[in-house]
Amino acid sequence: MEYWDVYDKKGKWKRRVIKKGERLKNNEYHIIVEGWILRDDGNFIIQRRALDKKSFSGMWYCSAGGSVISRETPKEGMVREFKEELGIDISEDELSLKRIITERNTIFYIYLVRKNISLDEITLQEEEVMDVDLADPSKIKKMVEDKTFIGLDYYEKFFKGI
Repeated sequence: MEYWDVYDKKGKWKRRVIKKGERLKNNEYHIIVEGWILRDDGNFIIQRRALDKKSFSGMWYCSAGGSVISRETPKEGMVREFKEELGIDISEDELSLKRIITERNTIFYIYLVRKNISLDEITLQEEEVMDVDLADPSKIKKMVEDKTFIGLDYYEKFFKGI
């Protein structure tokens, strides 16, 4: 069973832990991390979510992402998600925090990693990820328009800021 720490809107731990999926109260938040790996050729590594995922099944997404578990920092959670979902080792020092977004009951930490990783180096966690590919920002924008890529509001500013 996975547990999440509960935070206030400013990201301060409220000294409360809940089970994954348990409903958060008003003014309670949990943390989700999203990581984008950008290669020197201008392409991002993107993943396609497994078909049996509860949300956004079969859709394309950033390189890796997920919930931060109890007693874990956002950076530790991001390192863990890269290892679990793609089988790759990313150090905390390689993570560059690009945005923090608070939406509904979630605080999103958005990270960029500049690293040349070949798709051959990736080992998929099949319960979570069914495929990986390379895409530049214009391809990702088109995929969002085609509704094959999860579309989030921060993308435009994120891609312009790189």
